[in-house]
Formats: sequence, structure tokens, C-alpha cells
Amino acid sequence: MLDEVEEYSRSLEALRRRLRRHKPGSPAYHDLLPEVSVQLDVLKLKTEHASQALEEYEESLPEES
Repeated sequence: MLDEVEEYSRSLEALRRRLRRHKPGSPAYHDLLPEVSVQLDVLKLKTEHASQALEEYEESLPEES
């Protein structure tokens, strides 16, 4: 799951680099914003899922005394 989080993080980073090439407010900049939004939504879901899996794993571990 962490591999997927990393993959979407890298994808978002690449989009951020593309955004930086354009002037904020320009048509090209605005064209990229929906893609950024989708990537953020997917990354949010992936991190929530990974976090939940980690929590479930930790809860399954035997209690330490």
C-alpha cells in the first residue's frame, strides 16, 4: 500500500512541476487544476487506506507487558 502512496505522491509532484511552468491564472495553469484535484483525492484515499491497514495491523499484535 505504501508503494501506491509513493506512486501517487510522485505523480502529484510531477503535476506540481508542470504547474510551475505556467503563470498562475493562465489557461494552461487552469487546465492542470482538475488533474491536480483528482490526484489529491486519490492520494487522500490511498493514505487513508494505508493508515487504516497499519492501525489494523498494530491492533492485531499481541499486547506487550
